[in-house]
Amino acid sequence: MASVIFYPDKEKNGKALLLISFTFNHKRLRLSSGVHVPVNKWDQEAQKIKPVKDFADENKRLRETVNFFLDKYDELFPKGIKLSEEEVSRKAEEMNEAFRVFTGRKKASVAQKITLYTYFDIFTERFKNRITKEHLDHYSGLKRHLEEFEKKHAFRIDFDTIGREFYFKFTDFLRAKTYKPNTIGSHIKRIKRLMNEAILDNLTTNREHQKRYFKATKEDADTIFLNETEIRTLYEMPIEFPGYGRIRDIFVLNCYTGLRHSDWPKVVKEKIQDGRLYVKTNKTKEPVIIPVKPLVKEILDKYETIYIPSNQKTNDSLKWIGKKAFEKKLGNGNFQKWLEVRTHTARRSFATNAYLSGIPMRDIMQITGHRTTASFLTYIRVTKLETAEKLKDHPFFS
Repeated sequence: MASVIFYPDKEKNGKALLLISFTFNHKRLRLSSGVHVPVNKWDQEAQKIKPVKDFADENKRLRETVNFFLDKYDELFPKGIKLSEEEVSRKAEEMNEAFRVFTGRKKASVAQKITLYTYFDIFTERFKNRITKEHLDHYSGLKRHLEEFEKKHAFRIDFDTIGREFYFKFTDFLRAKTYKPNTIGSHIKRIKRLMNEAILDNLTTNREHQKRYFKATKEDADTIFLNETEIRTLYEMPIEFPGYGRIRDIFVLNCYTGLRHSDWPKVVKEKIQDGRLYVKTNKTKEPVIIPVKPLVKEILDKYETIYIPSNQKTNDSLKWIGKKAFEKKLGNGNFQKWLEVRTHTARRSFATNAYLSGIPMRDIMQITGHRTTASFLTYIRVTKLETAEKLKDHPFFS
C-alpha cells in the first residue's frame, strides 16, 4: 500500500510550503510539492485548499502530484512481487529522481532504459555465435507470447514483474493455447535464463524466478515411435496435396537418419559418399556418418530441392498427416499413436528400430549423440515384451 499526504511547513507571511509525505513499503519520502498555500485556507483533512473554486490551479497541481506518485508506485512495485530491502531503497531513489523530473527540477535522462523486451535483442546478439539459430528463434517466439499475454491480460512485463503472479498467469495463458507441458516448460526455462543473464548484467536484482514455485514443467513426451512396417505404410499412404506429401516423405526419410529437425536440411545428395551421409550436427557440432538406406536415396531422387519448413510448421503438417493416417486406420493396433506423430518421432523411431534390430547401442549413440547408455535407454521406446523378443535368440538363452 502507498499513501500521499500533504502537510504545511512553517508559516511565513501567512503562507506555507506544502510538503509531501509519501509512504510505501515501510519507507517514507519527504519532499517539497512546490505549492505555497495560505495557512488559513488549507484543509488538512480534505487535503485541499478552500474555497476550491478560488484555488483551482493549485488543487489541480496537488491531484496531479498524487496521481504521479501512485502511478509510479504501481509501475515500480507490481502486485505479487516481493522485493529485498536493497531493491526497495533503489526504487525509492528512482522515484525521487522521477519526481524531480516531474516538477521540472531535473531534465529527463536521454539514455534509454533497458527493459526485458529490449534485452531480448542484447541476448540474441551476445549468443548468436554460441546458440543455434533454431534455438534463438525460440526466444523470438517467447517474446511474441509475452507481448500477446501483456496485451490480453493488461499485465506489464519487465524484469521486476517476473514473479509468482506472472508465473501462474503466464503458464495458464500458454495452457489455454493448448500447449503441452514440455513446451510451456521450455518457455519458462528461457525466461529463467534471460533473468539470470540480466542479473549478471546488473539490470535487476529480482530473483523470484529462482524460487521453487517457478519451475519448468515436464512430462515424458514423444513416447511413441513408428516401427518399420508403420513407416512403410505411412510412406505408401496416398496424399492428394503435394505439400503434405513432401513433408511426409521428408519425415519418413529422417526415420532412417536419426537427425534432429534442425539438421534435416543437411540431408542432401551432395553429402552422400559411398553410401554414407556425412553431417555435422547443429547441437553438438560433431561430425556424424550415417549409412544410407535405399529408401533415403529414393526419396531424395524424387525432389530437385527439398525445402524444410520451421519445426512448428512441420509439426502442423504432421498433425494433418497423422490425422489422415488415424482416419484410415493404417497399420495394426494402436491407431491413436498417429495423432501424436511429430518431428521428433522420426529420431526416436530411428533409435528404437535400430536397437530392436540388434545394432549395438554404442554404434547407435554415435549417430544420435547420446553420451551415456542410461540417457539412451530412457530415450528409446521399447516394451518389456519387445526386449524379450529381441533377446530370445541370444546365445545366453539357448
